[in-house]
Amino acid sequence: MAPEKGLIEDFIRHLKIDKACSPHTLTSYGRDLRQFEEQSKTPLSSRRDRDIQSYLAFLSKKGLEPSSIARKLSSLRQFYQYLIREEVIKEDPTLFVGSPSLKKRLPKALNEADIESLLKASQKGLPYRGESAEALQIRDRAMLYLLYATGVRVSELLSLPLQKTDTEAGLIRVMGKRSKERMIPFPPVVSELLIHYKEASRPLLKPSVDSLFVGLGGRRLTRQAFWKTLKQLAREAGIDDSLHPHMLRHTFATDLLKSGMNLRMLQSLLGHSDLQTTQIYTQVLPEKLREVVNRHHPRGRK
Repeated sequence: MAPEKGLIEDFIRHLKIDKACSPHTLTSYGRDLRQFEEQSKTPLSSRRDRDIQSYLAFLSKKGLEPSSIARKLSSLRQFYQYLIREEVIKEDPTLFVGSPSLKKRLPKALNEADIESLLKASQKGLPYRGESAEALQIRDRAMLYLLYATGVRVSELLSLPLQKTDTEAGLIRVMGKRSKERMIPFPPVVSELLIHYKEASRPLLKPSVDSLFVGLGGRRLTRQAFWKTLKQLAREAGIDDSLHPHMLRHTFATDLLKSGMNLRMLQSLLGHSDLQTTQIYTQVLPEKLREVVNRHHPRGRK
């Protein structure tokens, strides 16, 4: 029997319209489901838990990491729950399928000396050439300071519109996952850097988009371009080459917890939909600081 047509497409359409999922998320779901569909000639609506187990075993034999297998299983769970709601099937074949055991990866943050070295490297600037060299150095400095001061995701930073930045109030409005907007404050030193960038640097880059940060030619910066810039600044700062953009978000979160911020406030700043996602940061703190968080957080007491 040929594979069913339309179920995956209907599900992806549901995610796009009803859940406002990003194009990247839609692509991931579609890829996971089509890979599963191709493993057997059995129609998707007729597959049982043994089919799911067999597929997961197949992925494991191929050498996939448990985290990747868990993600694919999550895609299947979402898909079959959708089919239940749409009354295409009556029983969820993923219901009693266990997830692979995962090693919990703790977020890695920069220490105080490393973040200080990185910020100093941005003040010195990278050795750009040409008439736009100083403009690019000013941009890099403003980007790095804003990223560390707000803990935004790199995608949020690079898509931040010019009009969503209020340097007078020290606030940015960020559009996060699932189109949820949140406000994040930043200190006066960042306001000064942003004003300098917007007045003295950005016009020289001849922006053709409304994004706050642009590259040569005035186009919106790509993630790859930002990552390359950060790697170069890390080398100038003498920091381990394993630095990646998300570490600045982890550093922001860890530093705020060390300063006594409660998890609910941090959750709001980071844009996490689930408090459990934010709670992982308490595991990278010294034990005494963790006790402080547990003592003062409303759900920290047993």
